[in-house]
Parts: sequence; structure tokens; C-alpha cells
Amino acid sequence: MTTVIEIREADRDRVGALVAECSPDSLRRRFMMGGPAEPAEVFRRYQRFLLAGPPTGVALLAFRGGTPVGLLNFVSETPGTAEIGVLVADAWQRQGIGSALSRWLWTSGRWAGWTVRATVQAGNTGAEALLLGQGFRPVPTYERGERDFALVVPGWAIMTDVMKEAVDDEDAARADGAQRRATGADPRCRGDRHAGRGRPRRSAAGVPAALLPGR
Repeated sequence: MTTVIEIREADRDRVGALVAECSPDSLRRRFMMGGPAEPAEVFRRYQRFLLAGPPTGVALLAFRGGTPVGLLNFVSETPGTAEIGVLVADAWQRQGIGSALSRWLWTSGRWAGWTVRATVQAGNTGAEALLLGQGFRPVPTYERGERDFALVVPGWAIMTDVMKEAVDDEDAARADGAQRRATGADPRCRGDRHAGRGRPRRSAAGVPAALLPGR
């Protein structure tokens, strides 16, 4: 029997429970920390970002069987641009949790035409695959050991085609082409002239928007 993923707005207690289920290594990747990353300290230090809500952000929790298994953060400092981050508990990684959270956000229809950015550690193939599957494309990176991605969000009908093509085609160049075609097909999407030009990549709480801690 397939377990249904339920997605709801995040609350403090359940986000804390999710963080507690993440290993220090997962949290270190998620927040690009160079030192210790104990769950209790990470939650205390970054809870403002992890719980970011309107008007500057969205925080969504994914549940399976009543257990919080994943968190999506979408934080905007200025209208029209945002940074996205996903945290998935170690035991639930590589089971489609991150993709389900991302799809939920896009289907809201609120973000068409927005530029969304994400930064991941170099070599985090799971995070990169998720981004490409959602239609993101690589952009120039100015920090060593990191990779930057950006997406100009098209309408949902176009986004569905982009995600399917990117998943079906693992070649990054062709996935990039699919995303470019999508933005060109939406008259509201004109590309992001500033992506990758050295702008500090920080959320409203000053946290790098690393996507996924997983392998």
C-alpha cells in the first residue's frame, strides 16, 4: 500500500521534531556549516529561517503517517525573487519527499514569473538531481565548493512539461534547454539578469539556501 504524503503549514514543535531526526552530517550540508551541527543547536540558531512564514516566506511540512519527514522553506527578501531550501529526515531521503514539497509550492499558482534560487554543496548529486527535475538550471558560481541554480517559474501547465522532460532526460544541457524553452513560452518570464553575478546568497535570516542534505 502506498503511503500518502500530507503537506501542511509548518509549526514550531513539528519542525523541531524533524530537525531532531536529521543527522549532524545532513544538517551540516543543509546549512553549509564548517563546524558541529547538533540538531538542538541548529534548531535554536536557525529557527527563524526554518519557520519563515508570510509575508516574507512559506514553510511547509510533509507528513507520512502523522510523522514529519520533510520541510520546504521559501524565503523572499524582495518581491519577485526568493530562495528555496528543503530538509528531509535521513530515514526518508530518496523517497520523493523533496519533489512532493516542490510540486505543492508550484501548484499554488502564486509564483509564476518569480526568480527562485538555490545553492548546494558541490558534489551533492541528490540535491542537484532534484533541482534539475524541478526545472532549475545551473548559473555561474562565485563561492568555492558550492553550486548555484536558478529558475524563472513558468505557469503550472508549462512547469509540468518541464519537470517531465528534465526527469526523462538526465543530461544537464538538455534539461537546461527545457527550462529555457519554458521561460520563453511564458510572456511574464524574461530571465534573470542578475543570477550568479556575485549577489550574496542569504535568506531573510542570513542562512545560505542549501537544498537537501541527502546523498
